[in-house]
Amino acid sequence: MLNPNSRCLYTSALTPPPGMIFDEAIATTFSMDPALLLEAPVYLALLAADGQTDPDPLSVLEAIRRYSKRITVYVQRGRIQVPQTAKPNPLFGFLEEMVIEVTAPGGGVFHPKVWAIRFVSTDKSSSMYRLVVLTRNMTTDQSWDLSLQLEGTIARRKYNSNRPLTHFFKLLPDLATGQTDAGRVEQSLRFAEDLHRVQWELPDGFDELTFHLPGTKGFDWNPPTANRMAVISPFCSDEVLRALVKQTKVADALISRPESLSALKKDTLQLFSKCLNLDAAAETEDGEEDDVAEQPFATGLHAKVYLFETRYYSDYTHVVMGSANATNAALNASKNIEILVGLVGRKNKVGGIDELLGADGLGEYLVDFDTMREAEIDAVRQEAEEFVERARSRISEVALSIECSPGSKDGLWALVLTGEIPSLEGIVSAFAWPITVTRDFAVDILDSDAHGGIRLGEFSASSVTGLIAFELKTNHPDVTARFVLNLPVTGVPEERNAAILQTVISNKDGFIRYLLLLLGDDSASGLDPGNGSGFAKWLARLTDGEDVPLLEELTRAYSRHSERLSEISGLVRDLSQGSQNAIIPEDFLNLWTVFESAIGGRDA
Repeated sequence: MLNPNSRCLYTSALTPPPGMIFDEAIATTFSMDPALLLEAPVYLALLAADGQTDPDPLSVLEAIRRYSKRITVYVQRGRIQVPQTAKPNPLFGFLEEMVIEVTAPGGGVFHPKVWAIRFVSTDKSSSMYRLVVLTRNMTTDQSWDLSLQLEGTIARRKYNSNRPLTHFFKLLPDLATGQTDAGRVEQSLRFAEDLHRVQWELPDGFDELTFHLPGTKGFDWNPPTANRMAVISPFCSDEVLRALVKQTKVADALISRPESLSALKKDTLQLFSKCLNLDAAAETEDGEEDDVAEQPFATGLHAKVYLFETRYYSDYTHVVMGSANATNAALNASKNIEILVGLVGRKNKVGGIDELLGADGLGEYLVDFDTMREAEIDAVRQEAEEFVERARSRISEVALSIECSPGSKDGLWALVLTGEIPSLEGIVSAFAWPITVTRDFAVDILDSDAHGGIRLGEFSASSVTGLIAFELKTNHPDVTARFVLNLPVTGVPEERNAAILQTVISNKDGFIRYLLLLLGDDSASGLDPGNGSGFAKWLARLTDGEDVPLLEELTRAYSRHSERLSEISGLVRDLSQGSQNAIIPEDFLNLWTVFESAIGGRDA
């Protein structure tokens, strides 16, 4: 039922079923590492290449450009992380249109962790959906988590059980803190309509599937009346746990973090037969794995699951999992945006609470919590954490934007942070900088003498971005917050995308290799020039100085992959900006001019 030894990575969710290719996706998360999001399009490109090549800067660039228009991520505003491991890179600028910051209207947080992915057959004649419901965020955190992956095809009829999904995906654009691109809104509505009609394949042993949006009228979650119950939740509140216990005859186990258990009232803990937390030994690598570098070991607890055992002529197990902790904000106060998925199956087929707590389940990783342990409260640290979270919220709530204008020297662009920085109680320093450059460029945003905005500095066109990192420090040496806001930008230089291209495509050979990527086929080996289309092969011959029938090959490519030629047109246009024409071979430019005139007349 819940296998602690089965590990799943984000990229596995993007792997298409046999005979299918990736089409588009919508993801939701509370927090996000931009570097992890960059991995998604690169992984998709490698899948298209059958994993035959290692990603180089050109393949990364093309993957991001191609898939950024098909992947949308909704994230809680103020919770985009400053990249943890990746170095600053102009490619982060391409994430701006993919990432939509949102807030929960009830005053809580946007907390669901879901991927909805659409796959199509190679001939585009059929499609299917994959829904991945997780308990973890889109970050590099390696906590113990839980995920459920469902797949299904679109039927003619609508399924009432999918109504919460339809409501959820329709709601997403309305939660945005800024203006949402019309294409992203249409994508959300399209997913909502399709998901209403998806017939899901249930996991082995389960007979019933339900979706819930806690706190949302008409889609709320009501726990079943049960004989037994177990709760796994890293964060808990006394009120919610007491309400859950009232639904069952026996509350077998509460599994949480030691810090959360310590903060609960003693009489709440005593309502459960067992109070457990992860053994410290389960949170460090034991060194017995041969390839420990290839097998990231989980640390900490982030899974949220509610297990119930009921009886109606037979014994049944209910598994309810998703984003909602056993807290007031998640389940009682209707503040957060959350999602839960429920599965019901016969106990003799899917197991139950005893199996979960047994040696083949989580048992070997759990230890009894000392219910007599007093909560250790560091009042100074707690106050500092409250200061930094309030400051994060205040900065996230104000209307900030970026103004871009020509700099003091040719090729440089000045970025100014506009909008009033609010007072930040308890914050001793606050800095900001674009995530496309290093923190060395950070500027103080608490400068009270700043008029007309805060000058972030002057940067090359490739580094112009609205993804701005903020760093807030308190008097406590261990309490600091770093986060990114996706701010609207005015005055973006027309050549920005061209400049990003030119940082990667630095010579004629790079231009030809990038053309090969543009002309790759999603259903074939798109990154390997040796296995590409006829057009790709003649381009390779062109780089070797061979004479080839260029016009004939271009015409053939036009008849088979006309959309790829429009991408080439955009590439030529972009690289022709900024006096970088030397990157494009002169013979190709001459031919392309003739060819564009020819196909222009044909399409008129």
